[in-house]
Amino acid sequence: MFGLNRLSIKSKLQIMLLVASLGSIVVVAYLSCSKAQETITERIFDQLTSVRASKAYQVESYFRILRHHIETLCEDRMVVSAMGEFKGAFAQLNQASIPPDWDREIVSYYTKEFLPKLAKNITGTPVFETYRPTSSASRYLQYHYIANNPKSVGKKDELKQAEDGSEYSKIHARYHALFRNLIKKFGYYDLFLIDTKTGNIVYSVYKETDFGTSLDRGPYGNSNLAEVVKKVRANPDRGAIQIADFQFHRPSYNAPAAFIAGAIYDGDTKVGILAVQLPVDEINNELTGNRNWKQDGLGDTGETYLVGSDFLMRSVARPLLEDSKGYVSKLRNHNIKSETIAQIERLNTSILVQKVDTVVAEEAISGKSGTQKAENYLGNPTLSSYSPVKIPGVNWGIIAEMDLTEAYQPINELQFYLLVSTIILVLLVLFYAVIAAQRFTQPIDTLIASSSKVKAGELDTEVIFNTKDEFNELAQIFNTMVQQLRTSNTLLEEKNQENENLLLNILPHTVVKGMKKGNQKIADRHSQVTMVCIHIGGLMKIGEEDTPEETAQLFDELIHILDEVGEKHGVERLFLVGDRYMANCGLTKAQLDHVNRGVQFALEALNSIKRFNQKHNISLSLDIGVHTGTVMAAIIGQQKFRYQVWGETVEIANQLQQNAEPNTILVTQAVYDRLHEIHNFTKSDGITQDGRKLPTWVLGKTGLQDLISDLTTGLDFDADNF
Repeated sequence: MFGLNRLSIKSKLQIMLLVASLGSIVVVAYLSCSKAQETITERIFDQLTSVRASKAYQVESYFRILRHHIETLCEDRMVVSAMGEFKGAFAQLNQASIPPDWDREIVSYYTKEFLPKLAKNITGTPVFETYRPTSSASRYLQYHYIANNPKSVGKKDELKQAEDGSEYSKIHARYHALFRNLIKKFGYYDLFLIDTKTGNIVYSVYKETDFGTSLDRGPYGNSNLAEVVKKVRANPDRGAIQIADFQFHRPSYNAPAAFIAGAIYDGDTKVGILAVQLPVDEINNELTGNRNWKQDGLGDTGETYLVGSDFLMRSVARPLLEDSKGYVSKLRNHNIKSETIAQIERLNTSILVQKVDTVVAEEAISGKSGTQKAENYLGNPTLSSYSPVKIPGVNWGIIAEMDLTEAYQPINELQFYLLVSTIILVLLVLFYAVIAAQRFTQPIDTLIASSSKVKAGELDTEVIFNTKDEFNELAQIFNTMVQQLRTSNTLLEEKNQENENLLLNILPHTVVKGMKKGNQKIADRHSQVTMVCIHIGGLMKIGEEDTPEETAQLFDELIHILDEVGEKHGVERLFLVGDRYMANCGLTKAQLDHVNRGVQFALEALNSIKRFNQKHNISLSLDIGVHTGTVMAAIIGQQKFRYQVWGETVEIANQLQQNAEPNTILVTQAVYDRLHEIHNFTKSDGITQDGRKLPTWVLGKTGLQDLISDLTTGLDFDADNF
């Protein structure tokens, strides 16, 4: 066939070897690429699903906390009293006469301040008559608290009391600071008290142009603030908290705004409505991980965002945050309408502007969860994971996605590698076929192939010839050498494992890993590290009373307990000097919640020392200092090395421990700022570091509910005093 019978055995052997080799390479390459693509797709889908589920839980939890807080405020005595007093004073102002010069001042504010700024964020030209306050009370209040307010635009809330001598201003002076402090602590954009019957906004913190107007008859009757009020009226039951989805809110210069509201009850009597304008930034921070997409495992192109039932975004797109010009360019390339692009540039947001009319968005909004390959809102092919968001009152979906080009980058690299490898292997096979055909010595070929296997690490290779010639003797020698090599390799692996275990006892895992890769100089600066310094009080006294063996046994048991507590919370012991125990979180392994992990470790260490004292009938104590910041770490020493950590953060942690009372935890302001909503702290005297006075806090009871309870209790007390 095709003259094969006329070919020499040498040529036939060459052809057979080439065909067999090339066929194997092609099959293996195809199977490898297919399997790699399948594996990478599954891994990316799993990763995106994990990120999406985590972000959905955070958003749902955030709105759940909002509901509980609004429900609590609606029953708070201060809020109930304020609602009644503001409503009564507002009604009195409707009987007041408004001088013409007041109206002129209001017109001047709208035409010179509000309307020009609003015109930049909307299409068309706004006119005063559309937004003009009509009632006597609204004109009175907008004159004194907006038009005649000496504070600049954006700071109108700083005015505690207008100098008009009215009953309303006296009430405003009593409550305004409390409400202003409340929305700042909980991150709300604004807070409103609304008359249920008339729809009048009798009080707001930030005093925008909806202040004093009626949501029934005023210029903002079609806003989503009016919508949430209608929902509360339709379902006025106690504890029935309502949400209005994002819309452009013109009093806030057409910025996207959502509202949450509930009925205020005085006993069994409904006295008004409390509404809160939700902050957009908080939701964006939850979804972007404070713009740390890579740390969330989303790479260079991945993002997580919300989409509403109208297929418009409810959070800001990652490309807009990272590169607004590039984002706008991509929109133009995707044939997005110029009006939409102009609105995104005006408002500097994609919320309620960017259309997400995609398959995955439709699936998520319809209540389905899953993963699939699909185009995103910019027309790029992506791997997407989607699901609905369970927030009562809105129909949102959440999508986590990554561009296909980034997800499949390892596949492209593998294909290039296989192509190069194929070329190299073809040349090698051709050369081997020529040599094999020329010599036609199968035993030698067998030995060469076996040797190649040994070189590749296959030490179970064995050569057997059913002959009694020199090849058989060579095969026996070969097998003996492989056996010796296998034995030597086993011993070497055991020694390497022993050396690695020894290093792991004195160095962190990541440092040992770096040394194995050949890094001789290991030094770095770490910016997200929490240091925990512990002094074991009373240990020296026990050492004087007990034998060294007994003291060492107790000390070893205690350190083992602290190490186990640290491992539980992701905290590593750095070193142990005398009765001082130094540990860290975030040095060798990045932890987003390293501060909380360090404090949790310190709290559980205090509980452990109590149980340890009870078990051994002794009285040891722990003085603990916790600080977070930047440290430097390196392997120090040539012959006797040690993993050394230093820096101001370490010094401050040591000084905190030295100033801590027995069995207490002393922390810095940085730790307090991170965790004051989770744990309860008590202000202490502070410490001095390099001539600076650093504020310090002593850790006490924990819990967000304690914080809310303390806050509302304090508000009740102030309200009664007033």
